[in-house]
Amino acid sequence: MQTVVRNYIKTLLQLLTVLILTANFANGQTMDSTLKKLINNKIIEQKQVKDFEELLKKGDSKSKATYLYSLFQIEFKKLTGKYYSEIGTHLSFGDEKPKLAEQSKINEELIQYLSKLKSCDLISENQFIHFQSKVNNNEFIHSLQLLPTIIEQVVLKEHMNPDKLKVFADKLKSKEIVSLKYDNLIADIEQEKLQKPIDFLKYCNKAVIINEQDYPNEPQKYLELIHQKTASIIPELSFVNFEFQVVLDSSISDSDSKFYDFVVSLKSNGKKYKQKSSYHLYSPSKNQYYGNKIDQQEYYKIFNKILADLQSSYRLHEVKAYQGNAVEWKVFGIIALTKEQADLLHGGGVYFTPSYESFKNKLTSKKIEQTIEEYKNIGLLSHLTSEQIEKAKEKVSEQENSNLNDVLMAFPDVIYMFDTELGNLEDPYAELIREYKKISHDDFKATEISDNFDIEKKKKVELKFKIGNKSYSKMLKIENDWIDTEFFNFTKSVVSEQNLEGQFYELYSGGQEASIIYLTQEQYDYLRTNKLLVFGDEWRTEEE
Repeated sequence: MQTVVRNYIKTLLQLLTVLILTANFANGQTMDSTLKKLINNKIIEQKQVKDFEELLKKGDSKSKATYLYSLFQIEFKKLTGKYYSEIGTHLSFGDEKPKLAEQSKINEELIQYLSKLKSCDLISENQFIHFQSKVNNNEFIHSLQLLPTIIEQVVLKEHMNPDKLKVFADKLKSKEIVSLKYDNLIADIEQEKLQKPIDFLKYCNKAVIINEQDYPNEPQKYLELIHQKTASIIPELSFVNFEFQVVLDSSISDSDSKFYDFVVSLKSNGKKYKQKSSYHLYSPSKNQYYGNKIDQQEYYKIFNKILADLQSSYRLHEVKAYQGNAVEWKVFGIIALTKEQADLLHGGGVYFTPSYESFKNKLTSKKIEQTIEEYKNIGLLSHLTSEQIEKAKEKVSEQENSNLNDVLMAFPDVIYMFDTELGNLEDPYAELIREYKKISHDDFKATEISDNFDIEKKKKVELKFKIGNKSYSKMLKIENDWIDTEFFNFTKSVVSEQNLEGQFYELYSGGQEASIIYLTQEQYDYLRTNKLLVFGDEWRTEEE
């Protein structure tokens, strides 16, 4: 019978893969000494020693947390007959609370257990007092509940080692991420005032920490305030005319999952900026909303658009806060960094890692506006109405544009992007031909399109279609759900044979997606020469 364990136990134990092994505890002699203390205090029995030693060997160091985790495994095996595994093992102690007398007896036993851990030097006096208080508040009914909570605090304590914190503080100072508050930072490290890695942001020159719980619940009251606090990082980001809308994202919503977005607009340095970010998921069947007050991974990107227009060397970055190994979604940091500073924090030996942002300053709002006009001038948007073009331009202003491919993607039926790990397993190649036909605006006049794709029974698929009176067929390999790249060569050869006005070209996508556009030779030459798109065989460095 499957043992069921609370999810938070799994979360706490995942810490061990990230933080538990950061502090060297001792050598073999200390290990023997600690083990003897565990035996002498009757925390483990002699018959469990071999198992305990094997568990210790699996750790990369002999930290206190390693001993505590091994102890948790021993206790878990004693109760269930097997070790805890993150896959398929869950423990539930039920919702029914013990009677007062029974809970009192449990508390007495758990406090004795804590006292033994302190005698083995696995927890400090302060930690003993802290957990004794929790026990007296009736928060635990078994040592398997208590131990993961202890492990979490011990891991964090070992991770926030003052000597290591000082080394990181010096790194921050070396790149002027911290300067004016450096002495305060060192003093607070020595007094052990830093409780979590995100606390470093309190001392950084250009950073804020945002706690959603500090703000009202209504977007009308909190959304502008959070944007104002974010903008305070750099004076040039100040803004006026803040407005927002809540809009349904119909592209991913269905009858029982309604995804809503914020569309924020503001005016900075005389120019209007917009940004779309996620807000809430609503389930009509449950009449319930899900989500946080703000999309911490997207909302701040409106300010990076401003910084790009200002040709600034800075970009804003998100810094996640963690509760153990889990993201603490209601608290996060925003920090302004140069590329050199960001590179430092994307390396090793750091206590927080900022989000990755583009430092390209060439893709300004003005550049985007000019490029759209050039797209119109060479006929890329001639199939669209004025209303469709204006709607697409709004979409461009709301999204993050990493390159000009993103800009053109906002206009319907110009670029077709799809995953090369095929999603349609019924007639994937027939679907691709239909989409190719659409973006060619019927210059590629394929008809009678079909394929006999069968991922279960066949190793090959035959794609068939006609153009005029000419029939075409191509045998393509079935390699699980991955596209046969010969498809791209085949479609190009058909276009050449038909002597059509244009050709299908691959654009750079940066991933496993294929991004296809149909261009005349004149359009292709103009776009490539003037660098108005990034083609598949091109590579742009971060600075370009």
